[in-house]
Amino acid sequence: MTSSAEIMVELQALGGVIARAQADLAAGSLLDLSSLEDDIEDLCGRIERLPAEDGRRLQPRLVAIIDDFGRLGQAIEAKMDELKSLMGDPAGRRLAHSAYSKNAEPEK
Repeated sequence: MTSSAEIMVELQALGGVIARAQADLAAGSLLDLSSLEDDIEDLCGRIERLPAEDGRRLQPRLVAIIDDFGRLGQAIEAKMDELKSLMGDPAGRRLAHSAYSKNAEPEK
């Protein structure tokens, strides 16, 4: 059985993943959050199996993670709005295309 201490370490690591995603987004890098949903689902399942008292000890960190995700979501939405705005302007389309072209992986 997983302990609350082990889960706390994983929650701290998750906070680091979110912080890196925010930094990557701010730098204009592409984000890959594809495995995050499965990781979080697994973590939540393990938290649910903890004794209630252990789960309550995790609550402040869980609330902080939820807040971090909220801020990341807002930042992603703002970046999408920015890109939509650029795509509406011919000069902006060229700028957006060049930004994505330099961050995209080369075709194989």
